[in-house]
Amino acid sequence: MKKLVFLFVLSFACTSGHAQTPFSKDSLSISYFVGFQQKIDVENYEVKFKKLVSDSRCPKDVMCVRAGEAKVLLSFYKDGHFIEDKEVVIHASGYVMEENNLAFKTEDYKIYGMNLKPYPKGTNGIPEQDYQLEVVFQPKRL
Repeated sequence: MKKLVFLFVLSFACTSGHAQTPFSKDSLSISYFVGFQQKIDVENYEVKFKKLVSDSRCPKDVMCVRAGEAKVLLSFYKDGHFIEDKEVVIHASGYVMEENNLAFKTEDYKIYGMNLKPYPKGTNGIPEQDYQLEVVFQPKRL
């Protein structure tokens, strides 16, 4: 029995070797909600909520096997010039990880996609124009 438990623990340790870094807003972070197909400006950077790729989050009043996730595509601009698009994963659990939610790094900030509203309810879909994404600018530490 001890061998079986040891093998289980060893196999779990081998498969979960990739550590994930949690992220939380601090008092220096700047948070904005940006609507679908809209932009926000911070200093000389712009972030646009370009596209809702998918939303498979389990609705509040439905019993699901898996909590699900939403994926959004963000576009980044500096001084009005396009830099890149980046897909961000928003987990239904609300757990924010740097690996999934860090969208872009500038000289002064790390930019995260954090919270997608509204949260699904029932089996009715949400019109794209109703979506809002929380975008957080976290100043880099010296």
